[in-house]
Amino acid sequence: MKRLSRASILVLAVLISGPLFIGACAGPKGPTQAELAAIETERRRSAQEDSVRAAEEATRLAAQAEEQRVREEEDRSRRDAEEAQRRAVEEARRMAMLSSIYFDYDESELRADQMAALNENARKLREYQPEDNVLVEGHCDERGTVEYNLALGERRASAVKSFLTDGGVAETRLETISYGEERPASMGHDENAWSKNRRAEIKRK
Repeated sequence: MKRLSRASILVLAVLISGPLFIGACAGPKGPTQAELAAIETERRRSAQEDSVRAAEEATRLAAQAEEQRVREEEDRSRRDAEEAQRRAVEEARRMAMLSSIYFDYDESELRADQMAALNENARKLREYQPEDNVLVEGHCDERGTVEYNLALGERRASAVKSFLTDGGVAETRLETISYGEERPASMGHDENAWSKNRRAEIKRK
C-alpha cells in the first residue's frame, strides 16, 4: 500500500475539520419570525393591560376625590346652615327684646337720653313680627299715694305709646296699662332703686 505523504495527511485533516470548526464558530441561531411575532404580541398585550390598570386606578382616584369633595361640600353647607340658623335665632331674640324706658322723678315726659332706646324699640316693632300686639306698662317708685302713682304710670305708658305711634307702629297694636308702684324692678328704698322703678316696659303679647 502506498504511504500518504505528510502534505496529503495535512490536507485531509483540514478538509475534515474545516466544516466542524465553521459550524462551531457560527454559534446558535437567532429567533424565528414566528417567535419574534409572539414576543411582539405579548409585549402589546402587557402594555394594554398596564394601560387598562392605569385607567382603572385613575378612575378610582378620581371617584375618591369626588367623594371627598362632596363630603367637604356637604359639611360646609351643614356648617353654613347651622351658622345661619344660629344667627337667625340670635337676631330673633335681639329683635324680640324691647328696652325699658326710664323717667325722672314725678315726670312722664320722655327724657333725651331715652330717645335712642325708643327709636330702636319702634324699629323692632315695625320690622320684626309686625303682627304682634304690644302692651306698654307704666311703673313708678314707691313714693306717693297708690292713686297718684297709678295715674302717673298711665301717663308714662301713654307717652311711650304716642312716641311709638309717631314712629310708625300701628296704634291698633298698642295697649297701655299702669301698675303704679305695685311691680318694682328693684326692691331697694333709695334713689338707685327708685331710678330703676320709674319706667315703662314694652312687651309683646
